[in-house]
Amino acid sequence: MLKVYFLIVFSVFFALENSAQRGTDLGTPLQSEDHFKEDFILIDSEVNRRATITTPPSGTVRPMAEWEEIEAIVITWDRYKSVFSEIVKHAQKECKVYINCRGDASEVKADLDNYQVSYSENVIFLENQDFNSVWIRDYGPNSAYKNDVDSLIMVDWVYNRSSRPDDDVLPAQIADALEIPLYETAEGEHRLTATGGNFMNDGIKTGFSSKLVLSENSDKTEDEIDKIMSDFLGVENYIKFDTLVYDGIHHIDMHMKLLDEERIMFGQYPEGKADHEIIEANIEYLLATKKNAFGEPYEIIRMPMPPDGNEYPGDNGAGLFKTYTNALFINKTILVPTYESASDPVHDTEALRIWQEAMPGYNIVGIRSNNLIDEFGAIHCITKEIGARDPIRIVFQKIKDQEEPLSDGYPLIAKVQHRYGIDQVNLFYREAGEQHYDFVEMDLLDASEQTYRAAIPSVMQDGTIEYFVEAIAKSGKTMYRPQPAPAGYYDFDVKIKTSVSEIAKDVFQQSVFPNPSSQSVSIPVHLTTKLVGELSLVDIHGRVIETIHTGIFPSGESTYITNVSNYPSGIYTIKLSSESGVYSQKIVVCE
Repeated sequence: MLKVYFLIVFSVFFALENSAQRGTDLGTPLQSEDHFKEDFILIDSEVNRRATITTPPSGTVRPMAEWEEIEAIVITWDRYKSVFSEIVKHAQKECKVYINCRGDASEVKADLDNYQVSYSENVIFLENQDFNSVWIRDYGPNSAYKNDVDSLIMVDWVYNRSSRPDDDVLPAQIADALEIPLYETAEGEHRLTATGGNFMNDGIKTGFSSKLVLSENSDKTEDEIDKIMSDFLGVENYIKFDTLVYDGIHHIDMHMKLLDEERIMFGQYPEGKADHEIIEANIEYLLATKKNAFGEPYEIIRMPMPPDGNEYPGDNGAGLFKTYTNALFINKTILVPTYESASDPVHDTEALRIWQEAMPGYNIVGIRSNNLIDEFGAIHCITKEIGARDPIRIVFQKIKDQEEPLSDGYPLIAKVQHRYGIDQVNLFYREAGEQHYDFVEMDLLDASEQTYRAAIPSVMQDGTIEYFVEAIAKSGKTMYRPQPAPAGYYDFDVKIKTSVSEIAKDVFQQSVFPNPSSQSVSIPVHLTTKLVGELSLVDIHGRVIETIHTGIFPSGESTYITNVSNYPSGIYTIKLSSESGVYSQKIVVCE
């Protein structure tokens, strides 16, 4: 059978530039493990054809975003054992960890023991696997869902490294071991070459790559490439950025990271250094021509790119392309590559601070990646996520900062899905600095769209409001957005001079008494005008455990009585909810 070869050759100019600026000797033989050092890509149309599904999935399909719930990560155990050991140490607390082993698991277990990393039943060894390299991000399968949340599938592209044929077939072995259907863009009009490090998505319909994907598939038009991404992954809006000069592999995960549907973290170089001009031009292009899933401009968060010693890529032909965006979401944990010693941690410390500020409540873990970055890769490059098989999906546009309080509260509409249906959705909120959250139950807004609506009452003014969404499926499963809630949250500011404490003082001029109490409690309420509302007792988890009074509250002074003798000791909240706001005060129940 005749074999058809497609040869994609980088320009002589680029090769010479690469050689001069990174000091690469083009005459040096390539190593099979090298992440980037290939000056051309040779694709054999008959190599690596496999007995998997090579036609697009039926029905609707969407890609999994990296911040969604995952069942597992997959790694390929070879070099960089200290880094892999750290990944296993932290990841097994969040999900399963599948480790591809060349032989049996004994060598990997010995390595983990050597690095003093114990492993739980969450660590699963896939023995006697054939592979060529550790870069599973690039050749591993991509998680996606049919009909939004109904069933997990995997989608695999043709890997762009013909010198690594075993890497290209490993996704089929992983899919077989995990019993997940695998769809491959491997044949005919559906054939597509791509790498996972050069793809990110928002979990809805927007995908991102560098223009490397165009040169990898020079036999196809851009429209044909876009159609394959749409048919197999549901990507309808495929954004492509200009490739960088110094990153070596032209994968976007080396300098950017989607944090959610609305925010993107971009690496930042000093003016005139490394890829500063191209990155800034890509951001300008994004903001000028593209919108996020909610029709708004993307919010850009900047991450300073660290120098290599005192040099940036391109300085005197030296400087490694170090990155802090090449990070990994693992449910409530984010693993971030770091590079510096404990005696000089200034760049790492700043990067971890920016990550924590951008993702409050997440467990941000730095893992030293100096030996990885030598080959133009870091944490993201050597890991691959496997989506949850039974996900609860929660998507909403975050509440924007307010110039003044809204009398009807601050509305939020969320799309909430589970394959067995949703039982309840709650919107939790608090003023920044408070320990406990209040909540309102979200009403079903549109059954066909699976959307829910509620509003945070306009009680918290001239400050910051923190909030999250809780979803409970009919199966009993519970999920939060963001996942680490209540430690994690989103927030927005309200800018007005009247404070929450002043409003509460008008309603609860006198405190409940006695406090603490083990018996009956008197609750004085002072109002300047009558209102309709509900007075309730709420536990520390935000659950209403007693409705003390509902209906009309008269103007002037009123007192309401409740008996707390049957409730467990602890801190509770007396809450008066009305159209004009929510007012509360704490009470301690004792034995």
